Amino acid sequence: KSVTFKVDTVAPTLNLDSPTDNLVTNQASGTVSGTTNDATSSPVTVTVKLNNGAAEEVTVNEEGKFSKSVTYTQGANTVTVVATDSAGKSTTIIRHVTLDTGAPAFSDLSITPNPVDAGKTFVISVKITD
Repeated sequence: KSVTFKVDTVAPTLNLDSPTDNLVTNQASGTVSGTTNDATSSPVTVTVKLNNGAAEEVTVNEEGKFSKSVTYTQGANTVTVVATDSAGKSTTIIRHVTLDTGAPAFSDLSITPNPVDAGKTFVISVKITD
């Protein structure tokens, strides 16, 4: 009797187009997108997890492309994307995204010398925090 089987020792490829790592944005909505493939053990499933939420499965098209909309929370966010082939091998990419919707604050404004004479040089100093 003859039996044919595949031995898969290689995890699937996984490339993320967005978001970029260490992205700082003022947009709460974002898109996680990329491509995946596994020559030996297709099809590949992809999950996307935002922060401590549940990992949600994303549809992967015939070309290996996937896309999922996410809503970031104010401050630091962690996006975890996992591609798993049918043999159970997986590849993980983690991206960090900061949502900053606050405006910078201006403080400690000073003009030196004060008052300023017309035509003279003066220095304006401002402390800005974000």
